[in-house]
Amino acid sequence: MSRRRCRAVIVAAALAALVAAPAAQAADRAGDLERQLRQRVEAPALGRDVTVHVRDTDSDEQLYGRDADEPQLPASTMKVVTAVTSLHTLGRGHRFATRVMAGRDEGTIILAGGGDPLLSAADLRRLAERTAAKLKKDGVNRVVVDVDDYLFPRPTDARGWEPGDSPTYAAAVRPLAMLGEYSRDTVSNALAVFVRELDSAGIDARVGDRAVVPDGSRRIAVVARNSLADAIELMLRVSENNVAEVLFRQVALARGYPATWSASTAAAKETLRELDLSTVDLKLFDGSGLSMDDRLTAEFLTAVFDRVVDPAYRDLAPIRRWVPIAGQTGTLTNRFSSAPARCARGAVFAKTGSLTGVNTLAGLTRAPDGTWRSFAVMVNHRPPDYAPALTSAAIDAIAATVHGCA
Repeated sequence: MSRRRCRAVIVAAALAALVAAPAAQAADRAGDLERQLRQRVEAPALGRDVTVHVRDTDSDEQLYGRDADEPQLPASTMKVVTAVTSLHTLGRGHRFATRVMAGRDEGTIILAGGGDPLLSAADLRRLAERTAAKLKKDGVNRVVVDVDDYLFPRPTDARGWEPGDSPTYAAAVRPLAMLGEYSRDTVSNALAVFVRELDSAGIDARVGDRAVVPDGSRRIAVVARNSLADAIELMLRVSENNVAEVLFRQVALARGYPATWSASTAAAKETLRELDLSTVDLKLFDGSGLSMDDRLTAEFLTAVFDRVVDPAYRDLAPIRRWVPIAGQTGTLTNRFSSAPARCARGAVFAKTGSLTGVNTLAGLTRAPDGTWRSFAVMVNHRPPDYAPALTSAAIDAIAATVHGCA
């Protein structure tokens, strides 16, 4: 071999080595992560019924999986589904309107519920003040206030809700309810507040009956202060069940379905398919994850969070900011508080879930190289010998390992 050819061979070999080195290093890192996660998943507090999935969001490569396609009870990680379906369908700027309309009879007005999941007593006071001003301008100082709550059908429990879940953990789902109120008849309570505020604003008002707003009815006043963005952020941050169930129905209505449980399920699945997410192994019976019949997979949840950081789905991007932050906000405020998970405080963005015997966590974190990783951990049949806090700590350790610091 000539000296020139020899040098060329040496140079080519060196270049090949340079190209191969990063790939080999990446493979080594992936292998290390898989080994570390395999050890974490063996934590006794997780039990044997645990599924896990971790993926690189840029390459869509699976970094670790354990029974990741096995349907599991999601608990409140179901709210991530409700977040993406409502955000994609309605848009973050959508606002919920509660109206006062003229009744069929003179001296009658109708408070019409619009399904505002964040409606407050302050909102009803504003609405009463605007209504009073308009009535006085028209020379009216005495009214009967009927209420139209027919936007949603007569409330029933979702399939899989256990006796006592409503109204303890979720109110009867109605289109007129004040935020934070857990009762069977939120409509009557909201109507009472509105009538009282009308009285305070100088209108002699009394509670009427349930009635449908007549076709062509004149609008007297409206309040539409609350946005979908605010509703989703609150729902995810503090895991608010009532907000989730109202949004579940709002997606159905926006897609031309009635606001029933089954139609809301159909609308949610339709939206997920638009986002190129498979719904084959999913069972969605409510929007909050309270149902014991709901089923998601860890692989599905990581795919959802992939969309959150994918530029092709920019409408979903705010969800990363709205889910709880490890050790800082919402339902993760008191999590990631001890080793080995403490190192990931502020670096894991994830939705929690808990039911009797169920602990779940799904979200996002950045790897040491700055790329995003999505992960989901789903524990069903938590070992009864371990307190829920110990199971949560074991899940946090998995998330910190995905982040690359534990």
